[in-house]
Amino acid sequence: MKNRIALFFLSIASLGTGFLASGQTPKPAPNNRPPIRQVVVPGYFMFPIQPGGQNSLSGGMGDLRANHFHAGLDIRTGGREGLPVYAAADGYVSRIAVFTGGYGNVIFLKHPNGMTTVYGHLKTLNDTLGTYLRSEQYRKQTFEIDLRPAPGQYPVRKGDIIALSGNTGGSGGPHLHFEIRDERDNLINPLLYNFRELRDEVPPYFERIALRTLTTGSRLNGEYTRQSFAPVRRADGSYGLNQPITASGLIGLEILAYDKTTGSPYRNGINCVEVKLDGREMFTYNMDSFPHEETRFINVHMDYETERLFGQRYHRCYVADGNQLSLYHTDQPHIPARRGRLPLMDGKPHDVTVTLFDSYQNSAVLRFTVQPDSSATDLPLSLKPSNQAEAATITTDQNVLKLAVRNLPDSLPPAARLFEGKKVSEQPVSYVHNNAAVYLIDLNTHLPEAVMVGAGRVATNLKKRVIPGRDETYEDGTVSLNFGAKTLFDTLYLAVRSLPGGGLEINQNTIPLNEPLGVVWNTAGVADTSRTKAYLVDKVGRERYVGGSWQKNKLSFKTRELGRFQLLTDATPPQAQFLSLQPNGISARITDDRSGIRSFRAMVDGQWLLMQYDYKRALLWSDKLNADEPFPDGAEVLLEVTDNAGNVTSVQGVVSVPKPKAKPKAKPTARKKRRR
Repeated sequence: MKNRIALFFLSIASLGTGFLASGQTPKPAPNNRPPIRQVVVPGYFMFPIQPGGQNSLSGGMGDLRANHFHAGLDIRTGGREGLPVYAAADGYVSRIAVFTGGYGNVIFLKHPNGMTTVYGHLKTLNDTLGTYLRSEQYRKQTFEIDLRPAPGQYPVRKGDIIALSGNTGGSGGPHLHFEIRDERDNLINPLLYNFRELRDEVPPYFERIALRTLTTGSRLNGEYTRQSFAPVRRADGSYGLNQPITASGLIGLEILAYDKTTGSPYRNGINCVEVKLDGREMFTYNMDSFPHEETRFINVHMDYETERLFGQRYHRCYVADGNQLSLYHTDQPHIPARRGRLPLMDGKPHDVTVTLFDSYQNSAVLRFTVQPDSSATDLPLSLKPSNQAEAATITTDQNVLKLAVRNLPDSLPPAARLFEGKKVSEQPVSYVHNNAAVYLIDLNTHLPEAVMVGAGRVATNLKKRVIPGRDETYEDGTVSLNFGAKTLFDTLYLAVRSLPGGGLEINQNTIPLNEPLGVVWNTAGVADTSRTKAYLVDKVGRERYVGGSWQKNKLSFKTRELGRFQLLTDATPPQAQFLSLQPNGISARITDDRSGIRSFRAMVDGQWLLMQYDYKRALLWSDKLNADEPFPDGAEVLLEVTDNAGNVTSVQGVVSVPKPKAKPKAKPTARKKRRR
């Protein structure tokens, strides 16, 4: 992560989102949404899998997932597919859809009380619904489809079998995904309905917590930093910390915690969190309901940077700037700088209590004490002499650029010089830690293009502040970036640079985007524009197709992720291979080594054939309109597969009746000679 530049080591870890710009106030919830009304009548819905029997879960409402909160329950099916799925209440089918990923095969039922239940990852639908779905797929000649039958067209009664459970779409194994939504499409925690099929006598548990500094005046154990700690479970069942902690200023608390249900080994999410400081409630989070369209705000609910770097999904126990979710109650919500942040300002010890609850009111409690941190004023700002070359690290966190410089020749650290256009200003050293001079620069006040300390100078690549809530454009000779009003969650300190070898870096992938960013990349010398597109490439070389369209030397594309982009050419067609060509069914395997599969199409004697697709197994198999009618012996089969770069592969075959296996000939038995 560190590259030598002159006398410096540079690492821009997360040049990005921070506090709202000066003078801004947090936005109200979208459309000034009123609080969600939770009208829950236990017993109204029946359990959709093995009703009356003992069941368990592999996922709960609000579990932290990639870019979304889990929207309901994942009900275990014993690792099997094909269990009957029952309608949870009277109503009618309001929607049937088939998705390659996500829900897979899914049914939505609308009920007389205005609620909707959702059943996902289904294997097959019952005869009536399956026939309707298949006929519409054949009529529109498409595998993926989204149908909205007329109200009452397909009525259901409570307890009707509507489908069989499966493993379709983005499922990681066989189970039923089950949701309950209200009339405004808000998701309601199904566990509020007290299903007797589920038991939970297991309390939540802490895995780690983290504390982080949030302003230039904050310190944690003598530094501006984020540190994590492992809670220890005591004999009485409560949790504590064995490591001493000192802190001052505004501090953010984060937790890595999980819940389990009786009879299940799976880790589920946390339903409710409560944080108290010296007995005073500072923050509560409750996941009993949330608006479905706001699910992407998970990326500012959790610590997105830690999730991207380490795969750990921490709950923030404060409301980050740009977070519009209405899941919280905080101390002094009218003060934007507070909203759950811990104010450790008075130089005294403070007791912190964190309580976790699940939907069954099982709880876990963590208690620890934070001692005052006086290092910012008491530590001598002097360095030990060194004859090594100067080296520096630059990172950003929230709205603070942190510059740590080692091996300065002077015992007293000099001021850092900040270059902003024609303006040059000085920034005094903030503190000394581990023989490094640390400078903390408030990016709401300064946005330096370069920083110089001692004899070393390094470019930050910072270009401008981009404010959420309005359309903004950044342009230079290489790239044009078009931010819509909803592209950003929070203020972005835009950093752009061209990479060696022709790449483009826009900040880092540790900064989340809400809606796509429009990019126009001006780049010459691309010979094959038809198959050369934009890809996101991480630091270990993994590629992810982004796409784009060319107009002369400019590639236009949209991205929901920041990071490093490369122009890569996919000139290799996808691979397709028939596995079976028999009257009772056709199957094939399809793969692509770079841009990924975009579409497929199968024909039998010139007639379109529906092929079911499981991308997890790269498998296609036929689904005939008339299941009882076999494919003719000798029928010609054509399979055409197209990747995202436009490469096409076509394979042909002929249906043939499998020849019966010849019975092995019996070995002759040797006759015994009769003795005379």
